[in-house]
Amino acid sequence: MRKSVALIGAALFVFSAFSCVPARAADGSATTGISVYAKVLRKINPRLQQSQSRDLAQHVLMNAARWNVDANLLIALVTVESRWRPSARSRVGAFGLGQLMPGTARTLGVNSHNADQNLSGCAHYLSGLITKYGNHTNQYQLAFAAYNAGPKAVDRYHGIPPFNETQHYVVRVMRMWQHFTKIVRIPAIDSQITTAAPSSDWYSKFEPATPNR
Repeated sequence: MRKSVALIGAALFVFSAFSCVPARAADGSATTGISVYAKVLRKINPRLQQSQSRDLAQHVLMNAARWNVDANLLIALVTVESRWRPSARSRVGAFGLGQLMPGTARTLGVNSHNADQNLSGCAHYLSGLITKYGNHTNQYQLAFAAYNAGPKAVDRYHGIPPFNETQHYVVRVMRMWQHFTKIVRIPAIDSQITTAAPSSDWYSKFEPATPNR
């Protein structure tokens, strides 16, 4: 727990330089949004090249619009998952920005080794989980728990599973999201793509981030 708190504190200290940064220019240009998010991503992962961070920032906004997910939430979740390291790999085999398990990537139809596709898969999966728990007052906490431990675990325990990793994970994502919401205003990106609610068995096809559960 101390390690999780320390990580959160360090991250919030780094991001404090972006206090109240607008993500859209006065003329409504989305280019400013990309620039702002690109700078945020380079703060999180200084090894990102400028062109790479701009590409990822653009895909954050595109996927946020496509899958109807808060852009700041998507940035927060990926920050917790991989700290925006495209080649990050977990001890259980999850890979990339969104730490997708191999089976999850296959089900989503993405190549997890491609950063843009991994991010798209992450947004798609997260959007589905948010929709799944839409009737719950703690819908986002349940969605984050399901992203980490798998929706079957959340359904089995009728809430956030009693796993230390998952419980700490939910707290970290919530805090990151709240912080980004305070420091970066979300640009409105129009999208012609609409998403239908997934079928009830859609969620059973995904591997949890902690497959030993």
